[in-house]
Amino acid sequence: MNKDRETEILKTVDDSIRMEMKTFSDYLQKKGLKITNQRMLVAERIFSLHNHFTAESLLEEFKDQRDKISKATIYRILSIMVEAKLLQEHNFGQDYKYYEHIIGHTHHDHIICGDCGRIVEFIDERIEQLQEQAAANNGFKITGHSLNIYGSCLDPNCPNKK
Repeated sequence: MNKDRETEILKTVDDSIRMEMKTFSDYLQKKGLKITNQRMLVAERIFSLHNHFTAESLLEEFKDQRDKISKATIYRILSIMVEAKLLQEHNFGQDYKYYEHIIGHTHHDHIICGDCGRIVEFIDERIEQLQEQAAANNGFKITGHSLNIYGSCLDPNCPNKK
């Protein structure tokens, strides 16, 4: 994709995702990877999502364009974006991975319902402080962490309640 086409695509996206798209295209250039229409289209969709998603659910977003965007293309783009630290990959105990874009989003932890798969993000400063204290007590400085809590939601409308 030439620079004019890239600039044209960036002009059409919402201001809230323009920075993320630019960061992605800069990363592709730095790595010597092509900036293709498919990569930019998928990146734009990912950056417009504000929830956790799977490769399959992302592929479903492009069901009308499957002749242009294959499953392999989706997986390759996800891999590049994780490598670029634009996406975080989560293993929430299922047979597939979840993703979320992380640029401009604050650190948070997750509670996952084992019945319906609902994912709730939360921030609790007390937990953060306890983790810092535990690390310091054991001679560590935290450089990153992931906290996932698994349980059953109490929603009476949970479709998989037993």
